[in-house]
Amino acid sequence: MIKPGLKIGIALSIILILPSLFFTAYEIGNLNQNEAVIDSIYSSQLESVLFSINQYSDDVLSGWANQMDKGRYGLDKEIELLETKNYSIDAFFLINADRYQLFPKEKIPEDSINSLSKMLEEIYLVNESKIAALQRYIKSGYQKIGVLKANMDGKSLFAFARNQDSLSVETVLLLVDTEKFIQENLGPKIQGIAQDQYYISVIDRELNTELYSNVVFDAEGKNIQQKKEIWLFPNYDLGIQMKGNTIEDLVRKRTKTNVILLVVMNVILLLGAWFVYKSIQQQIRLTQLKSDFISNVSHEIRTPLALINMYSETLEMGRISNEEKKHEYYKVINTEANRLSRMVNNILNFNKIESGRREYHFKETDLNQEVEIILQNYGQHLDSKGFEISFAACEDLPKLLIDQEAVSEAIINLIDNAVKYSNETKKIKLQCEKNADYAILNVIDHGIGIATKDQSLIFDKFFRVSSGDLAYKAKGSGIGLSIVKHIMDAHGGKINVKSEPGEGSVFSLWFKLNK
Repeated sequence: MIKPGLKIGIALSIILILPSLFFTAYEIGNLNQNEAVIDSIYSSQLESVLFSINQYSDDVLSGWANQMDKGRYGLDKEIELLETKNYSIDAFFLINADRYQLFPKEKIPEDSINSLSKMLEEIYLVNESKIAALQRYIKSGYQKIGVLKANMDGKSLFAFARNQDSLSVETVLLLVDTEKFIQENLGPKIQGIAQDQYYISVIDRELNTELYSNVVFDAEGKNIQQKKEIWLFPNYDLGIQMKGNTIEDLVRKRTKTNVILLVVMNVILLLGAWFVYKSIQQQIRLTQLKSDFISNVSHEIRTPLALINMYSETLEMGRISNEEKKHEYYKVINTEANRLSRMVNNILNFNKIESGRREYHFKETDLNQEVEIILQNYGQHLDSKGFEISFAACEDLPKLLIDQEAVSEAIINLIDNAVKYSNETKKIKLQCEKNADYAILNVIDHGIGIATKDQSLIFDKFFRVSSGDLAYKAKGSGIGLSIVKHIMDAHGGKINVKSEPGEGSVFSLWFKLNK
């Protein structure tokens, strides 16, 4: 008979892995079928590259304009910063109803300033209609960069409008050294886009000379396949061509990349299938643990119920006339009822924890006093089982911020486990101590101990140590220690265990000290 885990593995292989392997084989068998597709998109790809460079040059100027509007240091300071950081900027010229102000990059003679200012004023007047359109744009909330015609050798002049205040608009003329702008701003962008795939050049259309290129061409190497006018510099073109690769080379490279990606995808699918398989295995294990939990709880509940039923029926029928015997029966009924109540409370609290509904109510509490109260209430039960329990309190222990009910539940769970898994030596010791950061309550028994391999699992829900005769005979729900861990986590503390098989165990509850 095939095991459930193996069935799951086979199903996962059929559903996830085999289709991927078939697809991989199909791709490898069709290495050259993408040639036509690549050839058809080749022209569009080059067009997109040129568009990107054009858009970038527009973004650079828009960024400068935006910095003037929204900078932190005031208009004059922002202009100074822009001119300092961008060596291609020659001057800013601000024009509004009140002033014509020139901000040259370098100190120049007064007559040169006057000459340049007059020239820019004239250009402004010649382009009044275009500047009026830019002002309308800014009033509607959109800032647009305009190119102005200017017969200035090697220079380009741009205009944009800005809101001087809530009522008035001023125009900014920006004088830029064309070659420096291309070297400073478009050069790095071209290099970044071109990499090892393209030759990209900036060409002076009138002189038919190359102003910038990402590589040095030889005379025969220049075979510009596409050209595009630079939006902001109408006298210059962007040219582009592929670098060395043929279509076949591109297809081969693309196919190789696809195959590598497919292999990676297959590996990821295998890892995913393995993870799913392990998760399902864990779920199967958890289902089995839940089944064992129901069986163990059923047995644990039946035992006190049977005793309560038997002794109560005996008393009800009046078969016991001896008062001392009656008192003994009442004591057994009370003990078993308390035991049953603890089991039910454990299950209810576990359900609250699982559903995220358990609430804690913290208040300052004396831990030593809390342990004393537990031993007073629980001592009779331990005496009836022949156990000797002692408590070593911690002197000068400050009050702790804890939930009394939850902490009592945690301590009683640990004491119950100590009773359940004890051998002939029926001694339990509670010891309180502290260090710089924590108050520590140790519950020490002399029972069967816990194997090292199981110590990391005992706080998992439903887990029960199954090795050893006493561990096998001792019944339990497997949720007690997981509840204790949740309580300690809720208190910002922790629970540790030290144990050796046959030597007993020490469970330590660590509570943070209030500071």
